[in-house]
Amino acid sequence: MTDQIDGALDRALDDARDRDDFDDDLDLQQAQAAADSPVRSVSRAVAILDQFSLERPELSFTEISSGIGLTKSTTHRLLGALRHEEMIEFDPASRRYRLGLRVFRLGSVVSKTMELATRSDPLLEALAEKTGETAYVVVPDGDEALCIRRFDARTEVRILFLEVGKRQAFNCGAAPRVLLAHFPAQRWDEVVAGHVRAMTEHSLVSRAALERDRREIRERGYAVSREDVTPHACAVGAPVRDHTGHVVAAVSLSGIEQRYNRDRLPQLVEAIVAAGAELSRQLGHQNGVETARPVRAGSRAAGQR
Repeated sequence: MTDQIDGALDRALDDARDRDDFDDDLDLQQAQAAADSPVRSVSRAVAILDQFSLERPELSFTEISSGIGLTKSTTHRLLGALRHEEMIEFDPASRRYRLGLRVFRLGSVVSKTMELATRSDPLLEALAEKTGETAYVVVPDGDEALCIRRFDARTEVRILFLEVGKRQAFNCGAAPRVLLAHFPAQRWDEVVAGHVRAMTEHSLVSRAALERDRREIRERGYAVSREDVTPHACAVGAPVRDHTGHVVAAVSLSGIEQRYNRDRLPQLVEAIVAAGAELSRQLGHQNGVETARPVRAGSRAAGQR
């Protein structure tokens, strides 16, 4: 019985191909959908995307189906879903498929992140060694900030909260707050309305406090964090801009509170702002050297009162 159903589906698919009518074959999609679990469907869709390469940027339906070893009906259903999500494009003239614009956009994000990580490594390693503090690179990732690089200084006391690959709320910590402060207005509203959380009693959670923090970070060119992530920990953060001037990441230094006193804080701010400016320059930003407004004596943190 299964063979008969598969044979009927294959014949129906062949008829649809003859009529150039891949998109309207809903019966085939509904019949096959019941046989696939969501996880297996995702794996198969990824297998289709993996068929494309620099040597084979365009593929026919037959090449894709035979390459992943699935029936024509399953391949057709998966290609339809990928086309709907702009992961795959179909050229009616050549009757061949190629990767879609959404893949290009995702690839651009990965490429930029990898370039950022590669360029930041020697800079932050030297910065951690020079200051004796832990240095980070943080980027936006959905509704949280993601740590992509971390370098620890050779000190006995280290801040262990934010490891590479871990995420943190945008309203907590110097680097995440720098990112939040430079979001467009609509995106900033979305995060503040639904994605803030209190990690300590010093975390900024109210809209009024975060509005003030946003204004001060933009005016000063840096953020200072005191115990808003974990007790007895402090940090300074500065923006990293790409060639368009957009803030794409933030760099920061973090350590124990005693090392961020009124005498040493200006030096740490100057160092992190300079690091952010240099990394921005390496990414193509050419609007001059970033300068930080002097730290006020006794200031607890930008926006923290």
